[in-house]
Amino acid sequence: MRGHRSLTLAALWLFMSGCPDTSQPQMPQPQLPPPYPYAPQYPPPYGQPQYPPQQPQYPQQPAQYPQQPAPVAQPVQGGPLPALVGAAAWQAETLAVLAELRANLSPDKQALVAGIPLQFDPDPTQINAYAGCDDSGAPFIAGTEGLLEAVDAISQTKACDQLFGTRTYDAYSAAITPVLVSQQGGSAMLPGGIVPAQYWSDPSRITRAHQIFDEMVGFTFGHELSHHYLGHTGCAHGQPAGVPPAISQLGRILSNAVNIFNQPNEIAADSAGCVNVLDAGRARASRAYRWNEEGGLWLLDFFARMQGAAGANAVYVEFLSTHPDPGLRIPIVQSVAATWRLQHPG
Repeated sequence: MRGHRSLTLAALWLFMSGCPDTSQPQMPQPQLPPPYPYAPQYPPPYGQPQYPPQQPQYPQQPAQYPQQPAPVAQPVQGGPLPALVGAAAWQAETLAVLAELRANLSPDKQALVAGIPLQFDPDPTQINAYAGCDDSGAPFIAGTEGLLEAVDAISQTKACDQLFGTRTYDAYSAAITPVLVSQQGGSAMLPGGIVPAQYWSDPSRITRAHQIFDEMVGFTFGHELSHHYLGHTGCAHGQPAGVPPAISQLGRILSNAVNIFNQPNEIAADSAGCVNVLDAGRARASRAYRWNEEGGLWLLDFFARMQGAAGANAVYVEFLSTHPDPGLRIPIVQSVAATWRLQHPG
C-alpha cells in the first residue's frame, strides 16, 4: 500500500512539473532589428533601381511579357526634347554633353582637358570607350558605335518601363547580351517590336529617353575624361584643341597601348565621372530636369547582364576584361552619389 501511494505521488509530481507555471507572467521575446539595407536609399526622380550583392541570373532567351492596356503616363520633368535617331544624332548629342561636363569641372581640371578631342570608332560589335594617347603623345577620348547603340536601346526601353510599367529593358537585355558576348559578336541595336508600337511616338517617352541618353553618355565620357585630368594617362597637359587619331589607326593605338588602367584607377574614374555628372546636373538649376547618376547605374547594370551571359567567357569580352566587375562598381557609384547629396542639400 505504501509502495502504491509513493508511486501515485511520484506520478502526480511528474505531471505537475511538466505543466507551465501560469502564475507568473510570460516575458516577451526580444525583437531583433531588421538587417541594414544593402545600399543607401534616397528618392531620385524616378526611383532608385536596386542591385543585389550577388549576380542575378538572367534568361538567355527573350521573355514574352503580356502588354497591359495603356495606363496614364507619368509626368516627365522637363521637355519636350527631340528624338535622338541614328549615329549622327547620337554623336552630336554626346559632344554636347561632353561640353557641359568640361564646363563644370574645376578651373585646374578644365585647363588640362579643354582641348582633348573625342573620336567615334565605327565598330558596332564592341561596346567600349577609351582614354589614351596617340603616337605623338597627344591625349584623346574614343567611343565605339556599339556603345552608342546600346545606350540608345537602354534609354528607349528604360523610358518606356518607367512611364508605362512595361518590361522592355528586360526583354532587350535578355535578347541582346548573349549575342554581344558570343564569338561571332553582333549589334546592340534595339530590335523591332521590343517597345510596343502604341508607346513609340509618345512625346513623354521620347523626352525621358533623351534625358536618360544624356545621363548615360555623361557618366561614360565623364569617366574617360577623368582618366586624363587624374593623371592616369600621363599625356594631358593643357594642350590646345587637338585632332583625334585617324579611325584607321585607332585600333592599332589601343591594342598596342600598355594596360595602365588598373582597378583603383577605374574606381577613381567612376567616382570622378559620377561627381562631374552631378555637378553638371546641379548647374542646370534653370532647367526643368537635372542629370543624376541613374543613367550610369543602368549602364553598369547592362554590363553586369553581359557578364552573366558570358559566364566563364567574360575574359574574352574586351570591355569586361579591362574593367572591374560591374557588381563592385554599382555600390561605389551609389555611395559617391549619396555622399554628394549630403554635401549639396537642396
